[in-house]
Amino acid sequence: MPLPEFSAVRLKTDQYLSEGVGRGSIGFILDREDTGYFVEFSRPDGTTIALLFLEPSDVEPAPEVMPSSEHLTV
Repeated sequence: MPLPEFSAVRLKTDQYLSEGVGRGSIGFILDREDTGYFVEFSRPDGTTIALLFLEPSDVEPAPEVMPSSEHLTV
């Protein structure tokens, strides 16, 4: 069953180390296609590390991820 958009996923491979992300990195699905997902990996401050098109076998559902309020201003 496909994962829904905006789901947190964990990378299962080190194939993308040159892009700045490796096994265990947490990203979010931004879009789904028939053959995979567009996943964004970001730093805690929200800047993008990598935006990758990944096959379903490259990712698994991540545990619940709560955004940190550490960098928020009111």
